[in-house]
Amino acid sequence: MKTILLQIAFLLLTVSSFAQTQLLKDYDFNKKGYYILGTFSESDENSLRDSIGEFYTDDIAVLNRFKKDWVFKKPGKKYACGYHYDILVCRQGEILESFLINLKCKEIVTDKDYFYFDSNLLRQFYGKLKKPYGENHSFTTIQEARQFRESILNDTTLIMAPRPIWAAYEGSFRFTYKCKEGTKDCLDEDGKIFKSIEKEIKKKYPNEKFILRNVGGSWTTIELEITCNKSLSDNFYLYYRDKDYFGEWKPFDLVLRTYWTKKRE
Repeated sequence: MKTILLQIAFLLLTVSSFAQTQLLKDYDFNKKGYYILGTFSESDENSLRDSIGEFYTDDIAVLNRFKKDWVFKKPGKKYACGYHYDILVCRQGEILESFLINLKCKEIVTDKDYFYFDSNLLRQFYGKLKKPYGENHSFTTIQEARQFRESILNDTTLIMAPRPIWAAYEGSFRFTYKCKEGTKDCLDEDGKIFKSIEKEIKKKYPNEKFILRNVGGSWTTIELEITCNKSLSDNFYLYYRDKDYFGEWKPFDLVLRTYWTKKRE
């Protein structure tokens, strides 16, 4: 009987351990260069957020405390709440992973799932975190924007420089695919049609990189948005484009918000 009870206890412990999610388990914070950065996300007022403010830490002991304590098991309720914090794990200016926290709804959102978040998991770090310095940048040309971002990535005072869409592409436009006669319903076959359109664009413009996205449609049409370089837009005539409306070329806004360990002159 005793043996059976021990086996049951071991099984329950094993199941419990597998049900837990340690968000930061893959990071060796004993190696230098890591940051945890907390930036404000749009939400209602919150006294804990107001008292802590935006924050960062590169202290190995504090980073390992985050790693040890931020283990979650209880599922969140998936509230339709705004979020108070965007928590970013960074190294050499790049974002490695991010989480969203709502302190009122007690929820943390990860790429794995929604989890219940006890505010004390953040409150315990009060007084142990540092203040980051945020900077807004704007540029007149995409070359200038890209060169600036590349130039700061090796700066030892840089915490984070996000990788915006303009780091890879110049802008976007939309076009309309008109379904062939005899097609019962574009919406019923949109997945198949989407793959066919993507394949045709790659064949027609083999040297152009792009991201294709379905943005709507009807029984007879599918609306698509293509993120790409302007050279593809200038030569794109495969499908109908209303260039005076959604089909016009729209370059990306060349803006960037960075975070630093100290205020730059």
